[in-house]
Amino acid sequence: MTELSLLIEPPAALPADRVDGLAAGLADDLRAVRGLRVAHAQAPAVGPGKSAQAWELGMLVVGGVFSASTMRALAQIVVAYADRVKARSIRVRNGDREVVVTGDTRIDPAVLDRLTQLLGAPSDPALPGSSSDGGSTSAGS
Repeated sequence: MTELSLLIEPPAALPADRVDGLAAGLADDLRAVRGLRVAHAQAPAVGPGKSAQAWELGMLVVGGVFSASTMRALAQIVVAYADRVKARSIRVRNGDREVVVTGDTRIDPAVLDRLTQLLGAPSDPALPGSSSDGGSTSAGS
């Protein structure tokens, strides 16, 4: 089963307990989505990519059933949470691929497509903001 990791990047350096609190708040919001399992990353996460993904403070692991409506709900929650807590960004990762969202990110078909690509769908290099090498893409406004 595919799992995504979400990493909250605060706007400034914060104590570890505050970063953990931000992750806990996002986890609570994501648990409202039926079919998702949300947990704090407590050990190195290994994805299907070429290398192991290092555990980081403020990181969540999200697994479950990822349908189109689930991905839209996940995107809406992540963007709203980033805006609400004034996070610099939230990185959504699967292995060595990631999409970066901020509170200013618009939930449009291109962003949803990039998030869906994280689940293993083939990348379409014709999409704006897509990275043909599987690296990171940024989802802005």
